[in-house]
Amino acid sequence: MRLLSSCGLLACLAAPAQAADPAEVQRLAQAFCDAVRASDEAAAEALMSPPLREGIAALRIANEAFLAANPGEKPPLGNGLRLTAYQDYPESCTPEAVTEAGAELVYQPAGATDGAWRDRLAVADGPDGKLVIADILYAPDLAERFSGWLVVTTSDGS
Repeated sequence: MRLLSSCGLLACLAAPAQAADPAEVQRLAQAFCDAVRASDEAAAEALMSPPLREGIAALRIANEAFLAANPGEKPPLGNGLRLTAYQDYPESCTPEAVTEAGAELVYQPAGATDGAWRDRLAVADGPDGKLVIADILYAPDLAERFSGWLVVTTSDGS
């Protein structure tokens, strides 16, 4: 069984889930990679759990409030959502080490022969039973998480 690995901003729905099919995890990870490579935040967000999507919505509200109160200053979402450990959009993204709990994503920066980094997707069953992204663990040590970034960035913007 697996649980949502981190919820950060909002309370989790920590109900036990059935073991995910690694092929389904692979499909979800590839869809996320495709969204990141295309700089398509909406497509990436659509793959996420309700708590992460709610956190993104709260961050967007805080971002708008910051813009209204601080015209001309860079807002919290000035660089967009932090979908990877680094803000550079990668030339490639390859899911590897796929398990029922998630997948490692190997990114290669555009124009670089080295400098790849590895983030990790944690997955869970969504409320409709469909597999969703529960969190993104950032390189280099996987200690930082997307859910934590949402909390910090939302509080910085309010």
